Amino acid sequence: MRVLGPLGADVGGRPVELGTPRQRAVLALLTAARGSVVAVDRMAEELWRGAPPAKATVSLHTYVSNLRRSLEPGRPARAPATVLVTAPPGYALRLPRHAVDAWHFEDRVKRARHASAEEVRGLLAEALGWWRGPAFAEHADEGWAASEVAFLTELRTEARELAVAADLRTGRAAEAALAAELLVGENPLREEGWRLLVLAHWACGRQADALSALRRAAGALREELGCDPGPMLTELEHAVLAQRLDVLRASVSGPLLARPAPAPAPEPAVTEPGLAAAGTPRPGQHLFVGRSGELRAVDAAARAARRHGGVVLVTGEAGAGKSALLGRLEGRLRSDGWRVVVGHCPEYEGAPPAWAWVEALGTLAREVPPARPEELAALLRNPENVAATSPDEATAGRFRMHRALAAWLRAAAAGSPLAVLLEDLHRADGETLALLEAAAAVTDVPLLTVASYRPAEVGEHLVKTLAHLAPGVPHRIALRGLPPRDVATMVDTVCGAPVDAATVTALAERTGGNPFYVLESARLLASEGALVAISEVPQGVRDVLRRRLALLPAAARSAVRLAAAVGLEADVSLLLDAADTGEDEMLEGLDAALAAELLTAPGPGRVRFVHALVRDTVYTDLSGVRRSRLHARIARVLCRHRPDDFAALAHHFTHAGSPADAPLAVRYALRAAEVAERRYAHDIAVGLIHQAIEVHTTASGGLDAQPDRAVGLLVRLLGAQVRAGSTDAARRTRRRAVELAEQADRGDLVAAVFGAWIEPSPWHSRLGGSYDPALLARLEELASDPGLDDPARAGVLQALVDAVAADDSPRALEAARTQLRLARANGEPRLLAAALMTSAKLLPHEAPGDARPPLVAELRELARAHDLPAYRWVCQNLDAMTAATLNDPAAVRRHNAQGLVLAHRYRMVWAQGVNAATSAMLAGVAGRFEEAESWYAEADVLLQRVGAHHAQGLRTLGLTTIRLAQGRTAEIEPVMRAVYDSVGAPVGVALALVLARLGRLDEARDVSFPAEPVTDHLYGMELDFRSQLAVLHRDQDTASALVEHLLPLRHQLAGAAGAVYATRPLAHALADLYRLLGEEGAAAENYALAERTALAWGSPHLAGSARRAAAELSAARARRRTLAT
Repeated sequence: MRVLGPLGADVGGRPVELGTPRQRAVLALLTAARGSVVAVDRMAEELWRGAPPAKATVSLHTYVSNLRRSLEPGRPARAPATVLVTAPPGYALRLPRHAVDAWHFEDRVKRARHASAEEVRGLLAEALGWWRGPAFAEHADEGWAASEVAFLTELRTEARELAVAADLRTGRAAEAALAAELLVGENPLREEGWRLLVLAHWACGRQADALSALRRAAGALREELGCDPGPMLTELEHAVLAQRLDVLRASVSGPLLARPAPAPAPEPAVTEPGLAAAGTPRPGQHLFVGRSGELRAVDAAARAARRHGGVVLVTGEAGAGKSALLGRLEGRLRSDGWRVVVGHCPEYEGAPPAWAWVEALGTLAREVPPARPEELAALLRNPENVAATSPDEATAGRFRMHRALAAWLRAAAAGSPLAVLLEDLHRADGETLALLEAAAAVTDVPLLTVASYRPAEVGEHLVKTLAHLAPGVPHRIALRGLPPRDVATMVDTVCGAPVDAATVTALAERTGGNPFYVLESARLLASEGALVAISEVPQGVRDVLRRRLALLPAAARSAVRLAAAVGLEADVSLLLDAADTGEDEMLEGLDAALAAELLTAPGPGRVRFVHALVRDTVYTDLSGVRRSRLHARIARVLCRHRPDDFAALAHHFTHAGSPADAPLAVRYALRAAEVAERRYAHDIAVGLIHQAIEVHTTASGGLDAQPDRAVGLLVRLLGAQVRAGSTDAARRTRRRAVELAEQADRGDLVAAVFGAWIEPSPWHSRLGGSYDPALLARLEELASDPGLDDPARAGVLQALVDAVAADDSPRALEAARTQLRLARANGEPRLLAAALMTSAKLLPHEAPGDARPPLVAELRELARAHDLPAYRWVCQNLDAMTAATLNDPAAVRRHNAQGLVLAHRYRMVWAQGVNAATSAMLAGVAGRFEEAESWYAEADVLLQRVGAHHAQGLRTLGLTTIRLAQGRTAEIEPVMRAVYDSVGAPVGVALALVLARLGRLDEARDVSFPAEPVTDHLYGMELDFRSQLAVLHRDQDTASALVEHLLPLRHQLAGAAGAVYATRPLAHALADLYRLLGEEGAAAENYALAERTALAWGSPHLAGSARRAAAELSAARARRRTLAT
């Protein structure tokens, strides 16, 4: 007998057939009873889940008889059974323990608990191989199997822990570490797994990894259980820190496990799950079957939310019944005294931003008007068709709108329990998700937020929102396929009569229990019989729907096609006006589609597809020609019906594909983008402007046909991309726009392009390559063009500073001063803010002198007075950089935290990435290298998400600093080699240092890099790298030259002035150079300064390195004095 996975049985070494699912359940139930007698009445109650049919006993006798023939094929007729025996008042399974894999496995584990380590490895290696999946796999969810499954699962985990312990005891620490890592990944709350992982790392000589595992264990226990690790892990941590190798030896040679074995399996509990009733639905109403457990879970969440509020996330694939569950929940909540509002994230193109909230809040406003409707105007009605005065003003308005929404929801919930139901979050735009985050933050009032989404269609924006919600521990309900009993209920209900078990089983297996698939298959079964229904389902629901559509009259097919072109839901009046048939014929077609339950009527004068899959099937089956004609008709009618629905108008005019309609498509796409930006959905605005550009390009025969119009569109796209944080895409857009303007020989357009980007943005990275010399020459020409107005020249000068800052500091300083003078004369706040920022962040960061603080102070006051949140973040970042030059890590940490608050509040994702990099630098300096790696990884994800142009190199350089500090130089050679092959000389210093530290000095000399240090944001770190190279090469000439660079900066930590990377105190580098040059007194002085600098940063490893270097110098001097005497 096999139950450690799918149920199976072998007789004489050959597998035998165990029959139908319920017959197999009989055998599994008796196996779970472990030889005990199970009464017939109890078996019937369990197998039919509390509702046995009248002839259940007869069926049971039949199942047992069939199983006896399979399990004892050679038993003579009328001879008593010896395996499945009759024992009043029921049956029992009589087998030796070695004949059932679960019982045999238990015996093996019992032996292993008292065996030698080598014997344990042999015992458990085979036994763990018997597992082919979860215990009682096909019956694991049954109540009668629950205790046995729990016992066997616990036993398996114990066996794996014993095997890891045996590996440790037999000197296989590396194998033990890998196996223990898998254990803690699957069972993060079991302290024994963490103990073994720590011991394995320690035994391998990886003390840092051992301590890291202990921190991970503590984090998991605190996050999930709210408790600290127990004495076992606490004492082990003390032992690792104190290097008590006697503890390691005792742990590896002592008892295999540090905890008692699990108790024997209890008698399986009897459960009485109720069978969810389902009646025949009324016309237009969804058939709702089962889901009793899910409804109980939501009811419990609602009860808890009455006290403190709460969030429920309902997940499931398309057709899993999320909408049906939320519909049922809506009724239950209303009957329980809740006020309920519902919003749907549109499942069609061209929908307005934040529509789900517009829909839900429109209902709420009629019942509980907000106290400050003016701040919620964008959500309560269509905003004015004029873009915000400036991006920063719009950003500030967005913050006020979120704050007003939270206050409104809190006030409404305080008066009466409030539930907000949001459907299909996987289709939500960024602003819809941001508003959900704001609503979820409202606590301590009876506010319940329920949202559904498809896990397979989660995009990056929803991933971030789910991560934002996670600390609040939302209730999560995953809708799986319906169990076979509920599939049978649904099929029987649709067909109007019981359907044979074989057909139901086939449908259940082929549909996976997906309620929509089951429902559609059952309808096909009722209309065309079992053969067609079973054969068609494997080809997908699309085929099922096509067959149903083919049975409709012609008028209904035309109506459904037109509705599919409109979207998931449509106004009947719009369909009537857009139809190419008479009103009566169209209405008859809609009636037929409603009767066939392809469409439903959600409200007066509206029709909606019963599921998005139906609409998708109809729409994708349309030919391209027919689709274009339908969109064109819909667009014309929509102009009369909803002239302010710019997104829908843009969508339909675009898909009409007519050159004559192209200007309208462009016009409406741009107006829709304005609305999107007013609702802070910059990502949607980018898509809409892209759409406008594509239509314009196709209609005009190319962008260069109308340069003024084309450059104007690209400038609008550039602005939206910058506000969305997509700086890499913005740079490509700027390059494209400049090329078009140059082709047209329009200097004014070139200047307009450069003047369009004065928003705060990240630094230019040397990994991004050098600026094009021709572009630099053009910038210089435009910067001195007297025909340009001041704002245009200021924008050009800002681009010029960015281009030359690292290579020509005097020219950058001159351009920045001119930009600031022009901006002051003009007086426009954002122009002045950009100029102040440009001057305050001039390179190198290590030498800002006294110029930066007054510039930052003026910028801070300007940003406060004119509500410019992006520049407020810039001030925090610049203050953190200044604090780093002063060796004040507490101030760096404080400014970084304050900047992060602003970055989250205003959804500046690239700024969040920079803040994460600063956190990484601080962790690395403190010696918390694993934490630093995590922060650099997070920074990389954030910057990659928005397309920030320097994202690729940040994590690479961060890991380089960490590995060099750890002495793991060999690990980064392939990475740096690849970067050097791609970028070349600008990163040559790093590769040369890696090779030199590996002892490959000749190879290091062959690496090309600039003769002089580059004064960009990596200047301090490069000085350190060049100093190390000079010492390794014994190059005194280079050392002498570097001393002059280092002396003014010797009090600083290398690289920290940029607040992203750091290596070691520059005084340490200077001391090494002095020692190479024979100036040992100066070397000793600077080693002492390096130790003080490291201690100021709270860096024990850097301080220890400086002390060791000073001690080596002192010892060498002492040896020379001894020899001299």
